[in-house]
Amino acid sequence: MCVETTARMAGNLGYAVYVPVDATRTFDLEAPVGPLGQPVRATAGELMTATAISLHGGGFATVTDTRTILDALG
Repeated sequence: MCVETTARMAGNLGYAVYVPVDATRTFDLEAPVGPLGQPVRATAGELMTATAISLHGGGFATVTDTRTILDALG
């Protein structure tokens, strides 16, 4: 969750942010956010996908992979 927060803040400050999503990890989470407060669970994979969509689609960062970044660095 720290990667997403950091990327959002950097994007808001005008930095060009690149997130190699394959170099990040998370874990399954559960929270009482269902319609009646019942627990809803999301897998690590679902959370990583949602984060990538949120960062890239929201214009906070360019979501890519490690190989693309390494190749760009030469």
